[in-house]
Amino acid sequence: MAACSGSMKNLLNVLLYQCIWFLSVLGGTTGAGCSLVLVMLHLVFTDKKCTDLCLMGFMLVTGLLVDGILTWVDFFTFYAPAYPIPFWLMVLWIGLAITPGHSLAWMQNKPLLSLFFGAVGGPAAYWAGVRLDAAAFNWPLSYSLVTLAIIWGCLWPLVMRMTVLIEGRCRRYTSSL
Repeated sequence: MAACSGSMKNLLNVLLYQCIWFLSVLGGTTGAGCSLVLVMLHLVFTDKKCTDLCLMGFMLVTGLLVDGILTWVDFFTFYAPAYPIPFWLMVLWIGLAITPGHSLAWMQNKPLLSLFFGAVGGPAAYWAGVRLDAAAFNWPLSYSLVTLAIIWGCLWPLVMRMTVLIEGRCRRYTSSL
């Protein structure tokens, strides 16, 4: 079988993440289990296993902190409550980690673009989850979206920078083997 072109790999990466997102948000714990299978499938085929695994760990911890704190301050409520956040949301954070080194790699070393992407994309994803009844904002919608824009405007450039650092370490590690 011929190798996929770079643009085809990026398209498949975006589609895979969207499947993970919808399965987790709409399917709760069961959907998250299916999403984990998709994450493992990604790991079978990726040429960046070290980077992706490290980034998954980083994103899981980040998600536990960010959404855990937001839950603690009663920013939102989940219809399937869990502490600190529901399992499906943890899987969503892990799934998000497959994008910065692949389909969103073009954003690396572009902090202003990453800030804009985070400030728009982060709130849009949460709002979509709320509209699909996975959670509810406890704050007025405008405050919720502005709060998320600030958080994700700061967070996404950090994620992209961590991706670059992790990729560099993984390259050095694998070349020394």
